[in-house]
Amino acid sequence: MGHPNGVLCERARTWAALAPDGELSELERKLLDAHVQRCAACAYFAVEVAAVASELRAAALQPLPRPLVVPIWRRRPVYTRVRAVGAAAAVAVMALGVASRAPLSASDRESFDLPRVTNFANKTPLHEVELIARRVENEKAGTTSFRPQKTGSVVRPI
Repeated sequence: MGHPNGVLCERARTWAALAPDGELSELERKLLDAHVQRCAACAYFAVEVAAVASELRAAALQPLPRPLVVPIWRRRPVYTRVRAVGAAAAVAVMALGVASRAPLSASDRESFDLPRVTNFANKTPLHEVELIARRVENEKAGTTSFRPQKTGSVVRPI
């Protein structure tokens, strides 16, 4: 028998309150049934909730002495306007940002003398640099039917 203050009991009581209206899924219904079989306090709560719900449904409707009026918030249009102005401002700022990143014209590109960047963090071993340099030279030479083998190069069968 569980105690009615546990997390499982809280969840079961929530399900017990939803059960009379038929708002439980099949899984929730089975979990509630399993919990109620083990916990007497939750079983009592489920029976009481079902009894109250059936009494309320069976009772005759009582007319209200005066109609129920839900107040209309008059400040709501102000918030709507502020939200619209904020959205327009955000779009304007994005448009300025996009326009400021527009590509440069040909004359503007020539006026900028951008420095060359050297990667000093490159710690490639010297033999790899030589291999890369040879590959670049071979690519520049183009394809030929015969290319003399350079010293240090390896020919692999296909």
